[in-house]
Amino acid sequence: MLVEWDGTLELGVKEIDEHHRKLIEILNQCYQALMLHNHTRQLKEVVRELQDYTQYHFGTEERIMSELGYPAATAHLEAHRQFIASIAEFDQRASAGESFVAIEVLTFLQEWLVAHILSTDRALADCIKPG
Repeated sequence: MLVEWDGTLELGVKEIDEHHRKLIEILNQCYQALMLHNHTRQLKEVVRELQDYTQYHFGTEERIMSELGYPAATAHLEAHRQFIASIAEFDQRASAGESFVAIEVLTFLQEWLVAHILSTDRALADCIKPG
């Protein structure tokens, strides 16, 4: 396991926390595929699942931001767009058979996801549940 879900990643917003748990699970699947040296086929599956699930998750967050009139929505949306673009690039590179893409995906996911939850999403959660 690369990232273990713990209290530091909990934001106190049930729906968002459930989504983040799923994203951490996908990250750990990618790590497991790499450790088992079965990353070519499995990485493609994980990247596709990640693309699908992030669209769903980001859609939920974006709906919440819209409903709240969230003041930092523009920057938050841009972070989502950059993430989607990065994953699409990884998918293209993996499809082209580029070596070491799995390691790059894993590193990117670990760093981006944890940082995004702890900063950008925490700010949103604080706006959802003030006080």
